[in-house]
Amino acid sequence: MSVQSSSDTNKRAFQWSTVISLVDQMVLQATTKLDDISDAGSSISIGNMFDMQLLMNRLSQMSEMSTNVMSAANSAATSFARNTK
Repeated sequence: MSVQSSSDTNKRAFQWSTVISLVDQMVLQATTKLDDISDAGSSISIGNMFDMQLLMNRLSQMSEMSTNVMSAANSAATSFARNTK
């Protein structure tokens, strides 16, 4: 996630494209791993299970982080709007 500053004003804007791209990549990795596991049929290795668990853990943390950051930004904007009345 990057924050860019405009040269015309002192506004700052979140660039969510980096976070969205990262989450999309993680979803693609998890989907690919699930396809690999299903192609293996009834034989699955412990290593594949741990890899899948790690991928899902990372995906869960990244989606939770992005949700929390968006919630904090929304809360800050709401507080700012409420206090400028």
